[in-house]
Amino acid sequence: MYKILIVDDEPLILEGLQYVIDWEEHGAEIVARASNGEEALTLLEQQTIHIVITDIKMPVMDGLQLIERAKSHDMKLKFIVLSGYDEFELVKKAVLHGVENYLLKPLEEDELSSTLLNTIDKLEHELHLSIQNRQNYSIVKENILYRWVSGHIGNDELQSRAEFLHIDLGCDCYMAGHVHIAPRQVASPAPTEAADGTPKRGPLSFAVLNVCAETIGGYGNCMLFSSLNGDPILLFSWSGHDALERKRLEELLEACVMNVKTYLKLDIAVSLGATVHDYQSVHLSYREACRTQERVLPQAVADGNVHPMMARIIKYIDEHYEEEMSLKTLSHQFHFNAAYLGQLFKKTTGEMFSAYLNRVRIENAKRLLADTQMKAGDIALKVGFSNVQYFSNVFHKLTGIYPTDYKKWAGTADGAVTTGWNEGIRGTM
Repeated sequence: MYKILIVDDEPLILEGLQYVIDWEEHGAEIVARASNGEEALTLLEQQTIHIVITDIKMPVMDGLQLIERAKSHDMKLKFIVLSGYDEFELVKKAVLHGVENYLLKPLEEDELSSTLLNTIDKLEHELHLSIQNRQNYSIVKENILYRWVSGHIGNDELQSRAEFLHIDLGCDCYMAGHVHIAPRQVASPAPTEAADGTPKRGPLSFAVLNVCAETIGGYGNCMLFSSLNGDPILLFSWSGHDALERKRLEELLEACVMNVKTYLKLDIAVSLGATVHDYQSVHLSYREACRTQERVLPQAVADGNVHPMMARIIKYIDEHYEEEMSLKTLSHQFHFNAAYLGQLFKKTTGEMFSAYLNRVRIENAKRLLADTQMKAGDIALKVGFSNVQYFSNVFHKLTGIYPTDYKKWAGTADGAVTTGWNEGIRGTM
């Protein structure tokens, strides 16, 4: 419903105009009335008005002055002028300011109706063009941003487009992020790439981008757009005095994961690339973000298969168990939040990180006890335990026997029995 302001110093006109036509039938409503231009300007600053129907000759501030003041303040309004037969010179000046029409008093119903409908048609056409222009601008900007982060745009073209699209190439630092939506949840067809290489957002991608944008806000001058397959992309940029706080960034990304889960019932993974120090290296950060998932899907096991990133972390533990290792060191190496990594690890493996690490270490200790002449104390250090007594206690807890007794038993038992014993021990873990 388009909102109308009527301005006239004659009370009968102000009162009577509402009865000349059926405003609602025309898709409009009279929401305010004023007796001069000054009152009208105050009302225009206080509420949304689409069309002003104003007398041309009034005290304090006349209609022409009202139009001029409104135009100078860049108010996007349509004006319809009311005039008497002797006010033609003022009307001509008003027409020069782009009024929609001028109507002579007393008003004719058909003329007012026709003018109002034409004015509303023009408003709707302009609204359509405005939306279309915004969409076209958004499409062009998204295309340039994706080509930038993927390294598929020349420097000259990027620089020429950046100013028009309000893309800042003068920051000290950039960091790209990649958001992956769990494939098993995609119910609608995947977005496709247009013939011109423009990224196409699917409904899920669009929804995830909106949630992330609301969550991150303006932190790190973050720009959000889509890859060719519809995965959302984050691009942070900042200068030295506005350096990103890692903890704050982690909190925001965790909030993105949780908010998408809460509001969209979707699981996502967010990964970040390294910080680069010039706009021409942004593609390196994005490439790393795509390779390394710093946030694993909250539902890490899909259809019985461990998510690749969690598999990578578990493989690292299995191969480096003898090293000093904790959730803190792992979270630093793989750029996780430690608490979040602990939760995801439990969901993926079914056990706490410390329990898993101890189990891996004890399994390897059993092998060394059975197959080498190493002493239990040396084996403890070899598999990553700095405290021999703690090693002994953990070994006993997991196997039901102490390391020295296990070594004696393993040295006297034959292969078949050893295999059965080991399997029995594994079954108790």
